Amino acid sequence: MEPIVFVLNNAGYLFERLLDKDPAIACNPPPHEHVAPQRRLLLRAALASTIPGAWLPAALAQPGERFPSRPIKLIVAFAPGTGSDALARIVATAMAPLLGQPLIVDNRAGAGGATGTEQGARAPADGYTLTLATTSTLLTHPALNPKARYRAERDFVPVAGLSRTAFVLVVADTPEAPRSLAELNERLARMGGSFGSPGVGTIGHLAAEYFLSRSGRRAVHVPYRGSGAALTDVAGGQLLFGCDTVVAALPLIRAARLRALFVTAQERLDTLSSVPTAAEAGMPQLALSAWWGLAAPAATSPAIVALLSDAVMKALASPEVRSQLASQQLEPMPLPSDAFGALIHSELPFWTEFVRQSGIRLEF
Repeated sequence: MEPIVFVLNNAGYLFERLLDKDPAIACNPPPHEHVAPQRRLLLRAALASTIPGAWLPAALAQPGERFPSRPIKLIVAFAPGTGSDALARIVATAMAPLLGQPLIVDNRAGAGGATGTEQGARAPADGYTLTLATTSTLLTHPALNPKARYRAERDFVPVAGLSRTAFVLVVADTPEAPRSLAELNERLARMGGSFGSPGVGTIGHLAAEYFLSRSGRRAVHVPYRGSGAALTDVAGGQLLFGCDTVVAALPLIRAARLRALFVTAQERLDTLSSVPTAAEAGMPQLALSAWWGLAAPAATSPAIVALLSDAVMKALASPEVRSQLASQQLEPMPLPSDAFGALIHSELPFWTEFVRQSGIRLEF
């Protein structure tokens, strides 16, 4: 193993030790008259994050406690059996052997995902409570609901990105329904129409509203309690179109009950290879996706976040996990903490401004 070198002060004091020869260094750096106590603490944290199973300093765990020393709770702000729940269980199962402790999925559904997400934000910042973060719970819900008591960048620290999926705009697979984006736009301009969504303020609702805003068309919104009922009525011709995730719509597309007009991915999807992207259909600005990740309370130690992020990266690299995600029509999104944070930071202004312009509001 190569030596790990840390510069500890401006005078150029170097601390160098081969960790494989003396792992105890993680807890007992050698004393030095120029090394302040605060810097010793930082050194311990940095070294602990480089050694699997290293003992964490007292600031990060109880004296003599190794992280994780007990099960980790993973809050999912949606009901059991949903796509978010399935993803959380796949990742939790894969991370458990890497961390040496189980991850227990705790479903806390309610208020469109706000209930569980707020509980995750208020949990102790000790690494033992994680939250499944989504585009809707972390970005759009606080913008939609002025009473929401959490904010993405104030109350959470990003741990890692997990997965993403594109949206698909669908109509009934019947001779009377539009066969292309151009035909749908012409129909909307000539006689209007209606569209269904999984509910007011859901990511499917916002995706459809964004399509309408960019195409300069209007349609009547009919909210449902979930994707299944909304897409079923689109397939039955009661609604002109719907916009939802590929995960939700694919079964009815494969059953030839829904016709996909375009997907919002930047490239065609393997599962829908005959369906054009929005750019190919004539609307390049509709490159949208819904994503999932893990987040922890804002004050969680960087060393713990790094350890958890590393476990996620290893889990997502597993062929078994990738196969399980593919079965759910999900694309792996292995983003470490910094990259996941950058994604949140880049998308937050977009969704906040779009919600403001749309005038859509939620109050729970």
